[in-house]
Amino acid sequence: MFLLFAACSALNSASDEPNPAVDSGAADTASADTDTEPRADPFAAQPDTAEGLTNISADLAALMEGGTLDGACDAWEADPQNRQKKLRCGKWMFFYEGFDTLGPPAELYDFYAQNFPDTMGVGFSGYGLVPDPYSQTGRNLGMGKGAPMGDVEAVAFTCASCHFGQLPDGRYAVGAPNLDYDYGRHNLAMGILAQAAVPGWDAGNHNAEAIALIQPELDALANDWWRQMDFLLVLVGMANIETDMEMTMSHAAEGNYADWKTGTMDFLIEPLPLDDGVHTVHKILPLWGIPTEEEAAAHGMPGAMLSWTGGGTDLYQFLEGFILIGGGTLDDWPRERLAPLVEYIHSLQPPDNLSPPDATLAAAGEDLFHAEGCIDCHDGPRGSSRAVFSFEEVGTDGALQYFADPDQDGVPCCGLDEMAATELTHGVKAPRIAGGFWMERLLHNGAVESLEALLCLDGERTAGLPEPFSDAGHRYGCDLSSADREALVAFLRSI
Repeated sequence: MFLLFAACSALNSASDEPNPAVDSGAADTASADTDTEPRADPFAAQPDTAEGLTNISADLAALMEGGTLDGACDAWEADPQNRQKKLRCGKWMFFYEGFDTLGPPAELYDFYAQNFPDTMGVGFSGYGLVPDPYSQTGRNLGMGKGAPMGDVEAVAFTCASCHFGQLPDGRYAVGAPNLDYDYGRHNLAMGILAQAAVPGWDAGNHNAEAIALIQPELDALANDWWRQMDFLLVLVGMANIETDMEMTMSHAAEGNYADWKTGTMDFLIEPLPLDDGVHTVHKILPLWGIPTEEEAAAHGMPGAMLSWTGGGTDLYQFLEGFILIGGGTLDDWPRERLAPLVEYIHSLQPPDNLSPPDATLAAAGEDLFHAEGCIDCHDGPRGSSRAVFSFEEVGTDGALQYFADPDQDGVPCCGLDEMAATELTHGVKAPRIAGGFWMERLLHNGAVESLEALLCLDGERTAGLPEPFSDAGHRYGCDLSSADREALVAFLRSI
């Protein structure tokens, strides 16, 4: 009946102003290098502007400021000149503000959280989410208030659902792309289980891959009669809710949800609020180290170049895209309401590697990074690009060029009327790489599993998967000696 409708990864691909390095989808890579003035160091230390807030810690309670964030925005509004209070408000918004976007009934979401811990994990940790230590209903961090369904309370994604997670070394990091999050399975379980609780349900009416993926949850429901009865009571209580959301999806869409790796998703797909009719896969991006307006200017960038398409000029437009794609109302969110969250996200820094590689090897890798031309694409703040590149040039999976414009006519599709046609880039940026020492799921679609695989140290990438899952392209460095490639890996794990 219901999916976990949301715009979680609108933060990954919402487009904005056109990038001057792109003309009709083809990158002019020389345009980023026409300046003759010395450019700022891409990997210069980022100033600490966090005002003492804890954003990276192995202690989840400490990271959540000991549960004291409730009321933070009221405190800031009463003292609007206090920057620390403003950042605390922004941090509360990061974890708990749903922007009144579309999502499932709160009672249904909480029923899952409380009745399927054996398969879904406590606080949906079985899907890679982080349980909220202060939730009274067993929710995960990253759920906030959604648009009400008539008189029925709903929940919706917040920034933290996709951009907060636990690093392999045990630390939690605000802004970390949650590459453990099984978004596809989460949505399938939420939607299909609600149907399975209704008498007469037939698994044969659903995609076989989707059913196989959530079979443990289906078995848990089928083997517990009391849970079935409780579930039916919840569903009966919601029989007359008012919603504009679609309740089901096609076999093909269910199959797409089942095919995504953790940490990846398509968010313009049925039955979400907007559907561009194209299957694209986006890896969740980090939200730390985003260039400020001053940094972008110092590096000769047209803006912060947010999202995989590189079209997001600044965080305000970035968040407006999240609200728009999630079915929210932009008029309800003027920039002064978004300002605390914007300033808080700008304060986030990438984590340091607690087990850094050999310094001599990393230094050799840094020399190679410059000498072999890696810096030519990763010369912006924290190693981001200063230009958008064509998929033909990079050689990576090209499905993303059709995002929001399947006809390639330069006109945004499918209800994205508030997105100007000039916002489409049809290209791909090079992402910020600082703090990525721990990451898997490389490239924009997450098709490559490690830095070693990216540099062909594990052998040639020959998976041969079709779009949008292809691991082809970005073979830069693969022709170097093994020793040089190992040095490059060491450098990348040192920044």
